[in-house]
Amino acid sequence: MRILSVFPLLLLSASTFASSLSTLTFSLDNDGIYGVDQDYTNGIFLSYTSAKIEPYSWLQPLSLSYWGEASFDKWEVKIAHKIWTPSDIEATEPLANDRPYAGFFHSELNYISLSSERAQKINLTLGVTGEHSYADKAQNIVHGITGSDDPNGWDYQIESQVAGSIGYQHHLNIQRGAMTLNSDWEISNVSNINLGNFRSDIATGLMLRWGSDLPHNMGAANISAEHPFQAGMIGDSTQGWFAFAGIEARYRFNDLTIEGDRPEIENTPNVSDPAIYDVSVEPWQATAVLGIAWYNSRFGASFTTTAKTAEYQQATDHIYGTGSLSVFAFF
Repeated sequence: MRILSVFPLLLLSASTFASSLSTLTFSLDNDGIYGVDQDYTNGIFLSYTSAKIEPYSWLQPLSLSYWGEASFDKWEVKIAHKIWTPSDIEATEPLANDRPYAGFFHSELNYISLSSERAQKINLTLGVTGEHSYADKAQNIVHGITGSDDPNGWDYQIESQVAGSIGYQHHLNIQRGAMTLNSDWEISNVSNINLGNFRSDIATGLMLRWGSDLPHNMGAANISAEHPFQAGMIGDSTQGWFAFAGIEARYRFNDLTIEGDRPEIENTPNVSDPAIYDVSVEPWQATAVLGIAWYNSRFGASFTTTAKTAEYQQATDHIYGTGSLSVFAFF
């Protein structure tokens, strides 16, 4: 009888412990799932998200609790590496009206605040493009291991420059309801704004999810072709699963991976008009995602397929896609 009376307390204690754990996440984006190697072709992300914190007084305005909601707050640090290439990586000279080679090696510092109806992330991103991003070396190593085509045009990549941005991401529950199999459905709005010399844009879209414990994992799935799942934004939840689909419209003001400085090419053979080397940002863009996620109190995984419209005006293809895998552990 005494054991039976203690058992519920043990369950409660385990739940409380699990919900306060830190999160370590590894994510990989790649377009190889579609049999191509172009545009945004690869991304690697390693992040550490803290356990629940009580915000310092000077950080309180960043917390949903400051605005009258019961919130679950965390901080997160992330290291990431992204690669963009033109449509033919075997070409040794720049291609007319095609996206340039570009790499971005960067870190992020994020403040996350979560509630059952809203989730938000405020981030600071700082990194470097060009040869100091080591994107050429990374792609050569990977292609050498996998036996893929050699990328031959990295001499014409976006030049080295310190780049960064500040950003704000917001998820807002619009409607949530019960379904069969102890599951719920949910429609939410996902909006973003970013300002900086790396990229500046504003975006908004709709996310549809179906699964379990949706009030406590609302911010984890994002509408983006780059790192679409963020395990660190799972809140006070010990286990769950959900499928998700989302679509987003975006207006982009600038993009260093497209319009950044590149080496002079006047003396490059077969390039008679350097103007064909220039490409311009397409301001109106859209992104769609489709994915699934599962986790328990110790680890989890997600897989997402993404599709996006062209990010530059001269693109000959209308749609580009990637696959994204995330694995994460709570400790």
